[in-house]
Amino acid sequence: NWHHVTACYDGSAIWINVDGFESQHKPVTGHIRNTPFPVNIGRNAEIHGQETSVYICDAIIDQVGIFGNVLSPEILQNASLALKEKPLLWLDFEQINEGIEYFSYGIGARTYGAVWPYRKPQPEMWQIKKSAQPVKTSLVSADEGEIEIHNRYLFSNVKKLQTCWFLKSDNKIIQEGELNVDIEPGEKKIIKIPYSKPGPDKGKEYRLLVSYRLKNPEIWADRGFEIAWDQFYLPWSYMDGKKPALQVSELNVEETGGKLLIKGNDFEYSFNTKDGILESMISGGRELIKRGPVLNTWRAPLANETDEWTYQASNNKHYTEGYGRTAATEWYSSGIDRMKLHPEYFRWKKDAGSVIIEAGNVYTTRTGNGAFINRYRYKVGSDGLLTIENTIIPDGQMPAWLPRIGQEWILDKSLDQVSWYGRGPQENYPDRKSGYKVDIYESTVGKMYEPYLIPQDYGLRTDNRWVRMTDQAGSGMEFSGNELFNFNVH
Repeated sequence: NWHHVTACYDGSAIWINVDGFESQHKPVTGHIRNTPFPVNIGRNAEIHGQETSVYICDAIIDQVGIFGNVLSPEILQNASLALKEKPLLWLDFEQINEGIEYFSYGIGARTYGAVWPYRKPQPEMWQIKKSAQPVKTSLVSADEGEIEIHNRYLFSNVKKLQTCWFLKSDNKIIQEGELNVDIEPGEKKIIKIPYSKPGPDKGKEYRLLVSYRLKNPEIWADRGFEIAWDQFYLPWSYMDGKKPALQVSELNVEETGGKLLIKGNDFEYSFNTKDGILESMISGGRELIKRGPVLNTWRAPLANETDEWTYQASNNKHYTEGYGRTAATEWYSSGIDRMKLHPEYFRWKKDAGSVIIEAGNVYTTRTGNGAFINRYRYKVGSDGLLTIENTIIPDGQMPAWLPRIGQEWILDKSLDQVSWYGRGPQENYPDRKSGYKVDIYESTVGKMYEPYLIPQDYGLRTDNRWVRMTDQAGSGMEFSGNELFNFNVH
């Protein structure tokens, strides 16, 4: 038996109509709140999650529509083709699309596996492998080339593996060799690596990689498959912190129409004098950005942070009805997902051939009970180099912890080629980064996407010296810092 159900809200009341019988109108005012839960018919996504222990709707549902205005049940029940083109959402379930593959899991299921449904390892698999590796190496003395090898096998001698070592200058192998290692299960031994200390090359980092690989093929892996590894920073680097000198020209500065325009040789930067935001970076006649750095304290919650079981274990100081009972409830309830910008000041001056810009603003949380005092100091050099000092001061009521703190840039979409000097090549996060080697890697924005079943943050890379965003011709931008930093691109 089919029934026709409509639920309405007109800004002053809500009511329901079932088969032409209308309920009483309950007085309600205000805007419909946008919460982090999806629209569901027959299920309340906020309370009917993984821990659901009650019956939910098991009816067959057809012709679902969501409209931005109130319509009579008679019009909706006999929906015309013209009406079906007007709603915010219309599902009549009349068309079947075949041949489309997608990941899916049932209610009550969880997505904590380390292998994708099509049997490809997820990024966290590399951390699982590293944490459980059967051979562990420790650096005893960099100058003497001494390492300690711990055989964590229960029954096998390390000599069944090929032990290789590589001395690298940044990403370049400058020395390498193979060690004859004979260590019984559970034992440790000091081994000397016969490398020679290189003369320090200005601006280079030196690292030692010790890698243990299969000598013979197994049914599950080929000869040369890496079983274990450890990587060590060697304190021989000579870092002067100076960038190669670029072509220098006198800067022309003009403040007009609410903009501060800074022009140099083949580049032009533009700041909004009202909010202090860098709005344009033109180099070589092309625009590089859609918007410069703004405060970013947000990322999409991870699966663990949207799971109901994490709520009791989380340090929740805030709770607002409508945002569920998960670890991420703390963030939504404290209002850091939607903050309001309040510009404070913008000033600039010329200084020894450069332009110094100072901008201050305050971001208040959606609740109005907390804020971030945000201070920028930009230095535009005559060669186009932009140096940014950013100070962020939390003030007032803050969540128990922040999902992220940093800057968000919007770049021109042509800058889709990514190279970075940090951990990789797979996605890695601060709580699982030791399983990813430090090196120089290349990828694209598209390839850094991870198809998690529950939409969430993805693609982070940690411990970076620099990251370059360029077009296919290699033209673009380089970001670097005085400390290691993390980044992701979407």
